Amino acid sequence: MKMRSETRSLHPVNLTALEIKEEAATHTFLLRVVIDSKVIRVYRDEQMVYEKQGESTQGFMSHSGIHVLVLHSSWGEVMMSRQFLTHQPSEHRNLATCLTSLMSGRLLIVAAVPDATVFLAQDAIQQLEAVGASRVRYLAANEAWVLVSRTPTRPLPPLTHTHTPTPSNLRPATPNLSPPTPNFEVIRGGVTYGEAAAIIRRPDSRMAGPLSLTLHVPRSSGVSCEWHGDVNMRRQREFCERYEGYVHLCSCTNPLIPAALRHSAVGIAINTLFLVLLVRQLVNLLQTPGAAQTPIVVMVDTPNMEIIHLAKLFGLDVLVHQPQGEKGTATLLNMHFRFSVHNVFNYFPDVDKAVILEDDLLLSPDFLSFFQQTSWLLDTDPTIYCVNAFSVNSYSTVAGDPTTLRRLHMFPQFGWMITRHWAQEMYKYWIPEELTGDWDWWLSSENAMQGRHALVPEVGRTYHAGAAGAHVNGWSQEQNFASMIYNTDPDVKLKDLEDMVLDRYEAKLKREILRATDLHLTDIPCRVRFPPDEVLYLHSLLLLVHSPPQPGPFRVFVASDTKSDEYGSYYLMQLCLNAYAADSREKFRNVVRFNVGGRILYIVGCPASPYCMLFPKGVTLVVPTPGLIEATEDSSSKWLMRNYPPYYHQRAHVTSPEREFAMENLVRLYYNGTMIEVI
Repeated sequence: MKMRSETRSLHPVNLTALEIKEEAATHTFLLRVVIDSKVIRVYRDEQMVYEKQGESTQGFMSHSGIHVLVLHSSWGEVMMSRQFLTHQPSEHRNLATCLTSLMSGRLLIVAAVPDATVFLAQDAIQQLEAVGASRVRYLAANEAWVLVSRTPTRPLPPLTHTHTPTPSNLRPATPNLSPPTPNFEVIRGGVTYGEAAAIIRRPDSRMAGPLSLTLHVPRSSGVSCEWHGDVNMRRQREFCERYEGYVHLCSCTNPLIPAALRHSAVGIAINTLFLVLLVRQLVNLLQTPGAAQTPIVVMVDTPNMEIIHLAKLFGLDVLVHQPQGEKGTATLLNMHFRFSVHNVFNYFPDVDKAVILEDDLLLSPDFLSFFQQTSWLLDTDPTIYCVNAFSVNSYSTVAGDPTTLRRLHMFPQFGWMITRHWAQEMYKYWIPEELTGDWDWWLSSENAMQGRHALVPEVGRTYHAGAAGAHVNGWSQEQNFASMIYNTDPDVKLKDLEDMVLDRYEAKLKREILRATDLHLTDIPCRVRFPPDEVLYLHSLLLLVHSPPQPGPFRVFVASDTKSDEYGSYYLMQLCLNAYAADSREKFRNVVRFNVGGRILYIVGCPASPYCMLFPKGVTLVVPTPGLIEATEDSSSKWLMRNYPPYYHQRAHVTSPEREFAMENLVRLYYNGTMIEVI
């Protein structure tokens, strides 16, 4: 054996093989994807082009989830890289939307880093299969997977903001964020170059072993469209050659032309971090009636050339803020919003009012009209400091009238209009850089509010669509925001605006509370009605079964000594009605107003509210007990988690090598502990 080895070492190198290898290198990329418990790395021709280190955060590694990487098919540059936290709820929608936003012919790498599958819902799985995946639906918890493919040709997905008439013109936004089921007959031309998974061989193992996939992928000439020869669209062509995820801008057929959307008394500042969200909002905003006359500036918290190029494509200017504070701290966001509020008026010296936006919002078609109708109130009544487009109680259970505006003790949130005077005043009241609180809560303090209120619509004009932001993760998005409704009627005329002035609002509210019908709650104020698409109602309201039905308004008195809801009284009511229950907000003089099935309910906190004094003989108070709150939380949790998958996959003991090879040895582990084998 030794002589044979020595003899072979005397042979000259096969030059033909070297020439073939060298020739292949000019026509292919050598790709390598490495995944383990600490890191994911992607190499192109031995050069690392993507890396995400994993650190333990809140029970998961920070590199967990689905990673999407797009390389230019001709020269291999990274055109897009995104991570989706699919170990949390809600992110599957953003992943599905991302995959439908890709141009055809791109080199696509998708990797699942443990754990990526617990909330990887069917909409995302279907879109992964549309781009070439065959085994992703057979992944179990804590397993790794990678796909390398060329993106297929498919019809353009609909723009996120489309007006779909409904009887009430109110759209629950969640379904509209999910792309439709792929029609594989019209998805063509995609190529799968490689797919690999590292699976758990023993069910008692906590995590699959490392995964490494290495393969040669052919280069191609890239995307060439007829409009690329148009000199007037040169900047758009260059943008599309450099960045990915903008199929509406870059499509070969009927590309969106930002100049055709191009756009007063109101300026708009958009604060942005996420590019795919920014382009969605720009299209959303510029298609809104009134945008043509509205100056817009984009604010970014650190130099980002992709944002700058995208904004210029839309004819918008960009102001770059030098970040203040460490990454992941509240200071970073606090100081950026101070920068935005201050500079929007510096940049637009002729405007007296401005709207501050974040990029992860969907906008109603009457978004600008809403602010135009209400702007005069900021001039008329000095006790109104802002107009909010968003309402935390914009749920179908407690809201339904898009023409109604309310006056509330509330901080600015998710799209808000302010005056130049207020911005100048708040500069000295802004949360200091050295403090760690949140800017919005800081502005809700009495020191900043000084007895002033916000105007807030009953039905929101913005919808929070992000799930991996600074304050809203996937859990919070799914439980608190995903079920909200927002207005889709472009022609809403707000009613009774003159009654928003303080003295008229107080007088009207007093009359309404006095004429309301008392509701005397039982010991069990909630009744749960299932299946989950039905809602929770206050048991004693019985608004749907009164004989004959009473039109309202109704009133209920709850224990509250201060605005802090120390007894959990408002919290209990909000849980029962499937309103926003993370905390107690949107009160006026300690009164909450809800629209329950078209009937108005006033929840009055006593003795904190001055309206309790209208009843000198006293009132019957709801005073929640700890046991009652706990029981209500148990009932409400089923509604809050109704969109969660009832089970997740675990790897089963191997009974058949064929099933293991096909990754079909799975069991469904339900959250109640039940385990069922997948047949």
